[in-house]
Amino acid sequence: DIRDALQGYSDFLIEVYVAASRIPKGKVTTYGRLAKRIGRPKAYRAVANAMHDNPLYPVVPCHRVVREDGSFSGDPKRAAGRREQCRVEGVPIETSSVVMQEEILY
Repeated sequence: DIRDALQGYSDFLIEVYVAASRIPKGKVTTYGRLAKRIGRPKAYRAVANAMHDNPLYPVVPCHRVVREDGSFSGDPKRAAGRREQCRVEGVPIETSSVVMQEEILY
């Protein structure tokens, strides 16, 4: 269970990682949508920080969480890796961002 692996983490981080672990393959969400999903709509920056520090990849698929405009945050090398992983999973990518279509949003 993810919660067992996250003993010692804050309740907020546990909520974020559990919610992110439920994002299906081939779908993406945004930091803002994930924050809303856990009932903390203003905490999108904290969600982004949590994804950056994700201790349970790939159980918690942080590559499926993007910015509102579909771009990948972080340093260019890590962003390129997350973008490629999404592409492999069937997420439509154009230039360097996810094509934000309703059918792929979680």
